[in-house]
Amino acid sequence: MDPTGKNVGEVMMQALGMAADRFSKDSTSMVQGVDYEDAILHYDWRTHRSSGPSRTMMDRSGRLYVIKVKQG
Repeated sequence: MDPTGKNVGEVMMQALGMAADRFSKDSTSMVQGVDYEDAILHYDWRTHRSSGPSRTMMDRSGRLYVIKVKQG
């Protein structure tokens, strides 16, 4: 979760690192669509609610990153 929406790369790499542990891989070798599926959702940290998928990164709202590791 990134409450500011400003640390996109850092938060995604942290999430991919956790997903890579499942495959015993390096996070930089993970392939989207092959090893995992991901979604970026709007997130309001005050109410702990999401209003759905993020359409743009420029709306100044928080982000919730969801990664689903595929069976390998």
